[in-house]
Amino acid sequence: MQSSCSYKAVLIGNGTMGQRHKRLFEEDGVEFIGVADTSAEATALFKRIKTGELAPDFAVVASPAVTHDEYVKKCIKMKLPVLVEKPVSVSGEDALEYQKLALRRGVLVFVGHSERYNPAIEEFAKTDFCREMQNCLKSWFLQKQDVFPVCFKFTRTHGFSPRNRDVSVEYDLMIHDVDLLCLFVDKNAMMYKSLQCEELSDDRVHAVYDFRTVKAEFIADRNCASDSRTVEISMNGQSVTLDLGAYRNENPAYALRREHEAFLNYLNSYKKTARDKDPEYDWYGGFYDACYAVVLVSLIGELFKKGRANEIDAK
Repeated sequence: MQSSCSYKAVLIGNGTMGQRHKRLFEEDGVEFIGVADTSAEATALFKRIKTGELAPDFAVVASPAVTHDEYVKKCIKMKLPVLVEKPVSVSGEDALEYQKLALRRGVLVFVGHSERYNPAIEEFAKTDFCREMQNCLKSWFLQKQDVFPVCFKFTRTHGFSPRNRDVSVEYDLMIHDVDLLCLFVDKNAMMYKSLQCEELSDDRVHAVYDFRTVKAEFIADRNCASDSRTVEISMNGQSVTLDLGAYRNENPAYALRREHEAFLNYLNSYKKTARDKDPEYDWYGGFYDACYAVVLVSLIGELFKKGRANEIDAK
């Protein structure tokens, strides 16, 4: 990670996660010139930015998830680069709007899906298995060749915590794994066929997506007797299991530091090319994935919780 930078930032949401972001960014040389922890403080902070009293290079939004819509939209409208904790939104419709709005206004929006930087994920991405899997999916959606299915099983459980109770479990935990699926599987190969919800409550969800050649099972539980963060991937008689929780015992800040490194690299590129006729949008792929993950999760949160059918087929 770069050892020092001279960026100035503001923080919206000074809770556990916000303080963690602030501490690690400060270790890398970022100066925080404004901190807000309530809606009134956030309103006042955005007003100071709008009037030019404060001139941050970026914002960090680590407030409760239900407030992300408001603050991300303000940042986009003000053309203020922002790192926002997941989920970027709790509405699939709004997430799709942000995809278009951020691109149209050319504003860097980076969503804090730190599992992308988990060492287990980083190492898997280097393997022959991963390359074979991605080549298989490309053959399917580019050449329309019949291929063997690729199956994912994501399990994410932990004990009860009072944190993040403003959203249900699919937006709190499952969203991590849906974003990982988006990381490994090109959206062209994720042609949604059906969704089954085997179990659903505020604290537990068990859902299975069928994307034709990709099948993905998700189990998330935030009121469980055991901790587990695993991904099982199987294909053509091969299988691998990734332990996403292993690194936390040795270096719990690793993934978040790598996330910050990625964000600062994008910010450097963004600042350098912002005034170009054809600015770089290398950050947009990850943002698109984060929004798409919200859309997939919202099918559970917005359809099944309204008591509709237990299976829906894509039209």
